[in-house]
Amino acid sequence: MLGLRSALAEHFGHDAFRPGQAETIGHLRRGRHTLVVMPTGSGKSLIYQLAALLLPGTTLVISPLIALMKDQVEGLAQRGIPATYINSSLSPAEQAQRLREMERGDWRLVYIAPERLRSVSFRQALQRVRVSLLAVDEAHCISQWGHDFRPDYLRIADARAALAQPLTVALTATAIPEVQDEIVRLLGLPTAARVITGFNRPNIAFEVLKAETRQDKLAALAAALRELREGAAIIYTGKRADAEEVAAHVRGELKRRAAHYHAGLDAETRSRVQDEFIAGKLPIIVATNAFGMGIDRSDVRLVLHYAVPGTLEAYYQEAGRAGRDGAPARALLLYAAQDRGLQEWFIDHDTPSLAELELLRAALARLKDTSSVALSDLVAATRIAEDKVRVGLAQMEAAGLLEHLGDSNGRMALRLRRADARALQAVATATEHWREHRRQQLDKMIAYAEARRCRRRMLLDHFGDKGPADAPSCCDNCARRGKRPLLPIAAASAPPAAVHAPRPGHRATKAEARLIALACIRAIEWSVDVARVVQVLHGSRAQDVIAYRYHENPYYGQLSHLTPGIIGRLLSELVAEGYLEVKGSRALSLPLPHSQGSGRAGRDK
Repeated sequence: MLGLRSALAEHFGHDAFRPGQAETIGHLRRGRHTLVVMPTGSGKSLIYQLAALLLPGTTLVISPLIALMKDQVEGLAQRGIPATYINSSLSPAEQAQRLREMERGDWRLVYIAPERLRSVSFRQALQRVRVSLLAVDEAHCISQWGHDFRPDYLRIADARAALAQPLTVALTATAIPEVQDEIVRLLGLPTAARVITGFNRPNIAFEVLKAETRQDKLAALAAALRELREGAAIIYTGKRADAEEVAAHVRGELKRRAAHYHAGLDAETRSRVQDEFIAGKLPIIVATNAFGMGIDRSDVRLVLHYAVPGTLEAYYQEAGRAGRDGAPARALLLYAAQDRGLQEWFIDHDTPSLAELELLRAALARLKDTSSVALSDLVAATRIAEDKVRVGLAQMEAAGLLEHLGDSNGRMALRLRRADARALQAVATATEHWREHRRQQLDKMIAYAEARRCRRRMLLDHFGDKGPADAPSCCDNCARRGKRPLLPIAAASAPPAAVHAPRPGHRATKAEARLIALACIRAIEWSVDVARVVQVLHGSRAQDVIAYRYHENPYYGQLSHLTPGIIGRLLSELVAEGYLEVKGSRALSLPLPHSQGSGRAGRDK
């Protein structure tokens, strides 16, 4: 058998492995199931592609995106490696032909989407194939606690069992430790080796700009694109309408070539836009989160989030599409407080309610004992969104309320099992627990956007990576601590450099008092309760003030000549004018620096 390095050079033209690749292939050659967690752009696909050439039989690759299959199969074909995909983009006749070729062993790699595992004809054909390796790409999609749950991933364990538990490698870029545990549990890989190479992408600089209004966001976008001298940019929006509007603005006002992409476009348009971007013909794409997974363009210099994503995992996965060639790149997040509301709406509407589950069960009850039904039939019968119907069916199946017997010709064979109202209530309760988990994940995303400590360190800590957060250009917060004035320019009515701790006994004017209050909060360097700020500025000797060393603040007691009530009203004025922000119910913090703009302020698959 060829050595790893010689096989790498022969088939892929590389003279060295990236971190984690050789280790993982070594585990697979020894017959050990393996979980791989490596950053975006670090070469996960090469692991199962090379392993497929070193193992006998066929490698079955489960991937969530048709575009990824097409791109990888074309790349393998150029290297003379026999590979194909079987998915809904093919005609029934072509699918049947590729099934026959798969059964004959014509292909070393066969790519499918997870929903293909529902197909009766595919499962029957698979029984006649020697599957030596099962590769589960984007494996985080199996976890309901992850950021991109796909119900059909839950079928993979049953498929593995039907294939007599083939050697399996699960790969992802964005699984936190809890999701890693969920992946190996749900795939049935309790003894799997874990290869986790770290999450740091030192060539990406992380930045956040506060941009409350549409004008602020468009101005920040224009400034970022002006700095884009070469390479490509991906601009992520939270809504389809925003993707279309921003792309039109880039073309019309900024005179840059751009296109929009979202799940509402027809398949032909999505494919054309994506192909043009990957081929380097389109420099800027404005998209919802429907775009990106598996996109392999190495020269993306800028990933700009026009709105806050729902989780840090989603954000880091999308930001990680920048700089895959290792050259310097920028991940810029535009933050507006109202962005949270959009994500909360997604959380509340992504999964079916108890009432919707009851509607779905009633529609299923009207079917015969074992009936064939199209997803569109259930959508029409219940008037529930298609994504919710998919999730509801998966939830009911997982709870034992429904048996899915397989798919044929686009129709599902379903059998409803008897269940009382308590069973559906248990499903709804589990859904609410999921929603609460998503709200907690959103809290972490907002904390990142509002943070004043190292953003890279926050990201690495979130993923359980305790390694160093080293980078030539780290983040805006780290840069600001070394290079920028203590007070944001927008907050001062006088030059910030003029702000110093007043002389003892000096009775500050109102303008000075405003600056003292801002400087006091900045010196604390974390969000602090309004009442605590009043105590510090007034010079309180309360036990908590001394215990937490607030009396060491350089501005402690500098407004002692004012009453606590006056200080409180002064802080309220600063909040009303936008120089301070209220987080939660009473905690104050300085706002993030504003993007260039004239004013202050304003999910897609």
